[in-house]
Amino acid sequence: MSFLLSLLIFLPLLAGLAILFFGDEDEQGFARWGSLVVAIANGLLSIGLLAGAERVAGGIQLASFEEKRPWIDALGIQYFLRTDGMSTFLIILATACTAIAIAASWRIVSEKARIYYGCMLLLSGGMIGVLAAADLFCFYVFWEVMLIPAFFLIGVFGGEQRRPAVIKFVIYTMVGSLLMLIGITYVGWQHFVLRGSWTFAIDALYGLPFRDGIAMWPFLTFLAAFGIKAALFPLHTWLPAAYSQAPMPVTFLLSAVMAKLGIYGLLRVALPIFPEAAQVAMPVLAALATAGVVYAAFVALAQEDARLVVAYASISHLGVILLGVFSLTHQAVAGSVFHMVGHAVTTGALFLLVGFMAERRGSTLIADWGGAAKTVPVFATFFMLFMLAAVGLPGLTAFIGEFMIFLGAFKQHATATAIAATSIIFGAAYMLWWYQRTMFGPVQHDGVARMADLNMREGALLMPLVLAIIGLGVFPQPMLSAIAPSTAAYLKHFGVAADPAPTVSPTKVGPPAHGAVTHGEAGDAAPAEHSTQGIH
Repeated sequence: MSFLLSLLIFLPLLAGLAILFFGDEDEQGFARWGSLVVAIANGLLSIGLLAGAERVAGGIQLASFEEKRPWIDALGIQYFLRTDGMSTFLIILATACTAIAIAASWRIVSEKARIYYGCMLLLSGGMIGVLAAADLFCFYVFWEVMLIPAFFLIGVFGGEQRRPAVIKFVIYTMVGSLLMLIGITYVGWQHFVLRGSWTFAIDALYGLPFRDGIAMWPFLTFLAAFGIKAALFPLHTWLPAAYSQAPMPVTFLLSAVMAKLGIYGLLRVALPIFPEAAQVAMPVLAALATAGVVYAAFVALAQEDARLVVAYASISHLGVILLGVFSLTHQAVAGSVFHMVGHAVTTGALFLLVGFMAERRGSTLIADWGGAAKTVPVFATFFMLFMLAAVGLPGLTAFIGEFMIFLGAFKQHATATAIAATSIIFGAAYMLWWYQRTMFGPVQHDGVARMADLNMREGALLMPLVLAIIGLGVFPQPMLSAIAPSTAAYLKHFGVAADPAPTVSPTKVGPPAHGAVTHGEAGDAAPAEHSTQGIH
């Protein structure tokens, strides 16, 4: 189906607008059920991206879906969408998380339902557009579309401190977006100067012969925009406030998908367009990622609010993923992409559990949950599984991603990796301490003794996350082999040779020499993938 990508983007966008303008204020009505039906339908459609997958030596090769139409010819701007192994799994993740988040909102929204559910669908459509965009102008448009509903979801439906949280969110995102627009304009103009034509196609911008002294500044504009979204230290301070004040289903969607878009932007846009500048900055970026890992883990140990424990844990895990991205080895980068999905599932699930408990207890303070395992044993069981997944228990998804990241990153940044690896100890400390204080010991409050356990709807929402955590932890190879071509394409821009088995055996490539860069042309983005769907 040649228009599948457009359908995945515009189905939630148009449905969200319809709910905003024509929905009612009754949460039992059109807004509530309509958004859920659309989200589920989109999730089922996204599975179509796996169509055309082929079994090849060493694993699975995904088909690349592509759509291309002229848009603004005078500036070379196109409506250009394309998928590869990396974006395919993230799009499926986005659609699945949207459906779960909307279903988890059943008991939270009591008024202004059409605004809430409409914004959830608009947020989903914007995120999918970012993941599918192959033109920088399209990328920027969907990036802005994504941020507008996020503002309303936090600012209108958030907690008591939502106003300062949303102000900080807006300031950070507006600054980042403005800087990215400056960078986009610069690279399009540079293509015109150097090659005589305007274009914003991402592949065509790979390999532009920037001079190091000039390229560093536009690289920093993209780095700031994506670093803010990925909570790169010290650009992370908006995240705890936003996550702790947004409704828990919204926080689930923000943590599971939106935060990953900053990392995706680094992999797809910022680093491969400016490989020389990126290589110069890699040691500093690795140090900042490591600082975020350790800092956030320490801060998580001191939190008394469960929302903030998970928020700082999320920052720490994002730092681990960024360390892998900045390491330029096959195992570290593949581990980062894999861990993006694993982190989305585990951290998102923990936020959902916090929301379920807050609905019952009326509080997210750890001290108000003492002895809960005695009255909510099913909740305690789910909590234990997701907690163990978050600390990297072997056999669960986070272990695979973190192991690959640390193994690959040690080749490039041995000291930083050794420091970052201490997050395993600190992560176990704050997670186990949190679990012990909330689930065990005597019941501290009458409200805990009267709490109801998880119901069938809540258990059904958590089961797909359970299956993902166990399935990816036990059988990681199909996904790792599917993302291998995208990993190889990313590393090719830095002169890193192809690894014959990048997801299984240790990489045999040493640190790339400064300036040893292979400039990719259009088509380098997915050298081992083939396009089966296209409109030209």
